[in-house]
Amino acid sequence: MMTDGTGPELAVEVFEVVPGAPSFAAVAALAAEVLGQDQHLISSLPAALESHVVGAFTNGRCAGFLRYVIQVIGAAEGRPPVLRAGLPLTEGYVEAFGVEPSLRRHGIGTALQDYARTRCRDHGCYQMRSRSPVTSVENHALKIAAGYALQPSKEDDSYYFLLRLP
Repeated sequence: MMTDGTGPELAVEVFEVVPGAPSFAAVAALAAEVLGQDQHLISSLPAALESHVVGAFTNGRCAGFLRYVIQVIGAAEGRPPVLRAGLPLTEGYVEAFGVEPSLRRHGIGTALQDYARTRCRDHGCYQMRSRSPVTSVENHALKIAAGYALQPSKEDDSYYFLLRLP
C-alpha cells in the first residue's frame, strides 16, 4: 500500500515493462494520452549504457511510468568522464516520469522513483539526475522530499535535480 498522507492508500505494483508487452502498451498509452511523454519512452539516447521503462499499476490499470537510463556522467553533454578508482562514474538519468493526474498524491510517483533509485544504486551509480519544467510543482515536492538538490536550468524554463546515491 502506498500513500503520501494526502489521499487514501492504494495498492501499487511497480515493475519494468518491455516493448511488445501489454504492460508496455498501457504505459505508452498513459504517457501519450495524459502526459504527452510517449516519445521519451523510446527515444534514442546515444550516451545510455542501459535504458529501462518502469510502470506502476493499481487495480489493473496503469497509474504511472518512469524511464531511466544509466550513463557515464557527462557523456550526454560531451564531457570527459570523471574517474573514481580508475572507472568512470555513472548516473541514473530520469528521461520521462508521470502519474495519472487523478491518482497523484497517493505515493505512486514516490514508488516509481524509489524503484529507479534502488536499481541505479544496485548498478553502482554515483547519482540520480533529472530535469523538470518549472510548472511541475508536484514533481518538485516529491524530489525535495526525497532529498534531491535543485538547480535552475540556464537553457530553458526548468530545474535540474540531483541526488547522491549512497
